[in-house]
This record gives sequence, C-alpha cells and structure tokens, in this order.
Amino acid sequence: MLDLYFQSHQVLHRLRSGPAGPFLDGFAAALDAQGYAHKTSIFRLIDAAHLGLWSARREIPITSLDDQVLARFDRHLPECRCMGTKHRGYPRAPFRVRTFVEHLRRVGVVAVPTAEPMRAPLPVQEYYAWMRQQRGLTERTLVSYVRLVGALIDALGEDPTRYDAPGLRAFVFHRIKHHERHSAPAVTTPVRSFLRYLVAQGRCSADLIGAVPSVPRWRLAKLPPYLPAEDVERIIESCDVRSPSGLRDRAMLLLLARLGVRAGDVVGLRLADIDWKQARLRIVGKGRRETWLPLPQDAGDAILAYMRGVRPRTEDDHVFLTLHAPIGPLRSNTLSSRVARAMQRAGVEAASHGAHLLRHSLASRMLREGATLDLIGAVLRHRSVETTALYSKVDVDLLRGVAQPWPGGEVAPC
Repeated sequence: MLDLYFQSHQVLHRLRSGPAGPFLDGFAAALDAQGYAHKTSIFRLIDAAHLGLWSARREIPITSLDDQVLARFDRHLPECRCMGTKHRGYPRAPFRVRTFVEHLRRVGVVAVPTAEPMRAPLPVQEYYAWMRQQRGLTERTLVSYVRLVGALIDALGEDPTRYDAPGLRAFVFHRIKHHERHSAPAVTTPVRSFLRYLVAQGRCSADLIGAVPSVPRWRLAKLPPYLPAEDVERIIESCDVRSPSGLRDRAMLLLLARLGVRAGDVVGLRLADIDWKQARLRIVGKGRRETWLPLPQDAGDAILAYMRGVRPRTEDDHVFLTLHAPIGPLRSNTLSSRVARAMQRAGVEAASHGAHLLRHSLASRMLREGATLDLIGAVLRHRSVETTALYSKVDVDLLRGVAQPWPGGEVAPC
C-alpha cells in the first residue's frame, strides 16, 4: 500500500526496511480508508518512520510505544538530527505520530492503555456497574448520575444504614439551589435511582425513597418552541445540494422534519437500519427501544443522493459520516449545529436553534392538521401521554376561541 504514496524504489526500500517498516503498509491502508488526503498521508507515513528510527536508537521496541515515550519524542523534535540534518521542530509531527500509534493499538501491536480506575467510593462504583447492566442509559447520563451520587456519599457517608429522611432532604434542597427550578429533577432523579439500587441490595429501607422531595413542575405552563411549516421548508431548502455537506445535511434535516426523530437517532442510524424494499427505517431510541418508521419519499431520495454521491468510502456502517479525515460518525451536537447553521442561512429566527426544534415543529403541525395526541405520541415515540400533552396548547387561536369569559365580563388572555 506504500506504493500508492511513494514511487521511488529507494524511498520504499528505506521505509520498509526501517524499524517501523513492517507496519507502514497497514498504516497506509488505514489512512486511505479514513479518507486522509494524499499529501497528508505522506507526511504521516514519514513521521511514523521517523518515530520508529528514533525509538530503535534508544532501544525502545515498537510494541512499547506509549504516552510517556511519545512525550520524549516530542521533546526530541526541536533538536532532531535523525535524518542527518537539523530540522525545525516538526511542528505537526507530534499529532501525526499519534495517528500511527492509534493505528498500532487498533491492530493489537501496541497495548491499549487501561482506563484509570474510577476515583469514587466503592458504593458509587458498584452502583455505576449495576446501572450499566440494568438500564438503557447513555454514558453521558450515567456519568451525571454518578457525579451526583458521589456528592451524596460525600455528604452522608458510605454507610447507607445511617441515612435518614432529614439528611436526604437537606442534601437535595442544597443541591437544587445550584440548579434552575425546571432542572431540579437532575438532582432528585439520580438520588431516587441510587436509593432504589440500595433497596434492591437490601442495604437501606424502602421508606427513604419517599423522603426525597418532589419539586413542583408545571410542564404545561409554557408553549413548546416550534416553527411554522413554511419556515421548516425554507431551512431544508437552504442546503446547497451541489456541495457534499449540503447533500448530507439536507438528508438529515428531512429525517428530523418529516419523522420527528431525535438528533441521536439520526447520527446513530446504520446502513442495516434502512429497509429500502419496505420503505422504512429502524430507530433505536431511549431505553434501547426499537421502532420501525415509514421512510418518506423525499427523505429516502435525499439519503440515496448523499450515499451515491458524496458518502466517503469506509467500513464504518453509520449512514451519516464526517466528510473529512478521520472519517467517522457524527455527534448529536454536530447535527444540532448544522440545524442552527441552516436556520441562519434561511434567515429563520427562533429562541431555540437545535435539532429538537424540528421535532417540536412536526408535532405542532400535526396537531393543527387534526392529528390526535395519541397519534402524535405514537409518531414521537413518547412513553407517557403527559409528555405529548405539552403540544395541546400550541394552537393559540383555537384556545382563544374556547376561552371562557372571566368573571366581571372581561376575557382572560391566553
């Protein structure tokens, strides 16, 4: 595979005969698969050979490359004379050689560094392991739970038999002071979860769960943010389909707007999740629940145009990928930023700019067109009808029409 980047037989012989030589052809193939530009790959291959030569002179085997060795290599660069001449510090070399070491880790040549043990009390570590096995929570959610539970143990101690209602309530109220009122469940939910875990283990009384206060939340007090249908279409049409990013972004926006899926559903979509014959796609949502949704014609056409035209060649089976090396799946926050950029191009202003805004907009549009809350809840895959009830207030004109006169003859404003 080195022949793809170097034509000189002398250069190829020097690279392949060096200490890093046995691994360079595989590294070159990996760079090509990840979509690196030709010139960029050449620099990475040269720096990989340089690292091999430097480590061999210090009797450091390739299999022993780790972060400490790489730090030594970085310090060596400003005064490097490995190639017979003094170089000017190789400003990009530290980044390039780490790409090589990551490749060696993937293929098993270099050991993957073991994760640092969780610096938390034993009960927190046990709770974390239990939650990973029992619940379908994301890693990000688990980390937030563990952080809160760690604070609880710091405050009340590691012995659950000594927990009492006043202590739990004092901890919860103290923590809530550091949160907005609407985000108080970010405190109460992890505490209740930890107490349920302790009860399941027989380590505390079930009565303590009821001691965690419930913070009032008026979920229907505000209107959900949404956009009119014409604004949604303007956002979709703002994508320039003559560019690779425009083709990809239009396909993602159509899925958000037509199906009301979440950003995580779109970036997590895999090739096997699309059933082209039945015109449907599989969504694995919260709690790892699997749902098949119909694939709208325009969204399907947009996905095909993206896949046939600009989707990078890679073994990664995610549908939507980054367009520049290293090629890989997108993140949810990246998709939200693409929505915000499309809104800016379309000249659409709103209080919210994330991907969830299109989900709210679909639900609001369905309600205006006569869909029932049950149907909206089914499309959005809500577990509770109370969640869907939030959209019952979006038709302000209808609410004005059914508002009852206020005592005294005046009409209460909606």
